[in-house]
Amino acid sequence: MAEVTLPNPDTTLFIIGNGFDLMHGISSSYYNFRDTIGKNNILRFTLESYIRADDIWGDFENNLAYLDREMMLGTVDDRLGDFGVLDEDDDDFSAADFFAAQETAVSPVFILTQDLPQRFRGWIDGLKANGCSKPLKDILNHNSRYINFNYTEFLEINYEIPQENILYIHGDRRNRNVELVLGHGHDTDEVFEEWYHANKNRKEFKPRLRGRKGRYYNNDNPVYLGYFLNDDTNGNWKSQMRYDAINNTVRMIEEYYENSAKKTNDVLVTNQQYFKSLEGIKDIVVIGHSLSVVDYPYFKEIIKYHRNSNGIKWQISWHSPDDIRRITTFLSVMKIPNKNVAIFRT
Repeated sequence: MAEVTLPNPDTTLFIIGNGFDLMHGISSSYYNFRDTIGKNNILRFTLESYIRADDIWGDFENNLAYLDREMMLGTVDDRLGDFGVLDEDDDDFSAADFFAAQETAVSPVFILTQDLPQRFRGWIDGLKANGCSKPLKDILNHNSRYINFNYTEFLEINYEIPQENILYIHGDRRNRNVELVLGHGHDTDEVFEEWYHANKNRKEFKPRLRGRKGRYYNNDNPVYLGYFLNDDTNGNWKSQMRYDAINNTVRMIEEYYENSAKKTNDVLVTNQQYFKSLEGIKDIVVIGHSLSVVDYPYFKEIIKYHRNSNGIKWQISWHSPDDIRRITTFLSVMKIPNKNVAIFRT
């Protein structure tokens, strides 16, 4: 490992990411999380089937922003048929059957918003260090300050860093009263607009479609009706029951996007005084942090409150070529002068 210089540990801030835990032999990657779920688990099936990503585990939290709207709505008619749901005007209509069909259609949302956090918490609680290796013993200092993006307390266990010097920005697994912060960092409106404009001109989402016999008919595709129809009164809903089912599903999908977002602003508000207290920090050492866009707001907050942000000296770790690219992007976005930056390999 390259040398890290600390002119004054008392004015140094360490920012710790998941690479720190991995460096200490802890199986804390999202691929490890996947493996603990098992191949035939409904949670894993839902994540890998309903999230639009080539490899959801490679950028797990950010990929949670890409629930497949088409796949979700594509099951509505099937579920209504499976439960034999009749139109609400029919004498044999069963509200119980309707709600059962509706609940089944949106079950992936419940799995992702309820089962995922519970399973994730259980996995985090079970993480253990392999031995007591201390590859950073000559770098970490008891008098420095730490922002720990991990949920684990291995900074304290392996290096005896005082707990009062550490901000567990996304939660401390030992605190059972606090929910661990997990989710994507995308602007949900921007994600929707991107999806909408990418799909609005597709043939299957046009108002009129041509049938097998060459006759045109009003589009009855649930995705078209739920997202692209300009006037609900002109929709080919077929029945009030189907109208309700489609619109309820759309509502649940969009609520998922809000619920799966990392509540970064809430975290910033809660810890505002802490970030203000960093105004005199002179050196920042980043270890094992991916510098993902989802965490940019925290770095911006540090810079915003600093009394001389252009004077901060940064030392940033890297492990792979992808890290170098992320560091380059990060420095550009944060407007950090290259002369203030040193990188070191871990």
